[in-house]
Amino acid sequence: MENPELAVIGLTCNVVGVFFLANSIRFREPRKALRDALGVAGRSLLKVRDTALNNMQVIIGFLFLTTGFLLQIVAQWDMRLTTLLSCAGIIAFAGAVYAIGSYSSRRTFRRLLREFFKSQPWSFQDDMELTKEIGEALGVPHGKDMTVEAYVHKVRTALGVQNQPKPNSRERARRIALPGR
Repeated sequence: MENPELAVIGLTCNVVGVFFLANSIRFREPRKALRDALGVAGRSLLKVRDTALNNMQVIIGFLFLTTGFLLQIVAQWDMRLTTLLSCAGIIAFAGAVYAIGSYSSRRTFRRLLREFFKSQPWSFQDDMELTKEIGEALGVPHGKDMTVEAYVHKVRTALGVQNQPKPNSRERARRIALPGR
């Protein structure tokens, strides 16, 4: 059962979807990226607005692409059971690959967190929201009756980080003045 009209409509949906996806990809100007990375960028809500716009464009793009591909499938469908089973097998395989990738990325993220905090002195008490995020990523539970110090200790233990005193300004200046040490 070939239906060329559905195939053409599906391809048109794909073109619209690709347009929205491509439009959502925005490359930052290198100077602005450098200012952001060094923390000297001016405060602005434009970045938040752009993020919301990009997210909306991604969703619309994927909806159009999915609709286009489904219309092409319907246009070419031969109504055989083997075709249906093959499609179901592909979808199940994609789900398994996604689950494995999701598990692997969480493990990699935890490993990268541990590597970063082992190499950088960090005061977890200064930003408890970030400390809670780190704790959640590592699976560290927190209770309402838990003190800040107890929770920070649990997060540090999960990271494998010993209590690192913050370097005083004299030590920091010496390290900055003597690179390579």
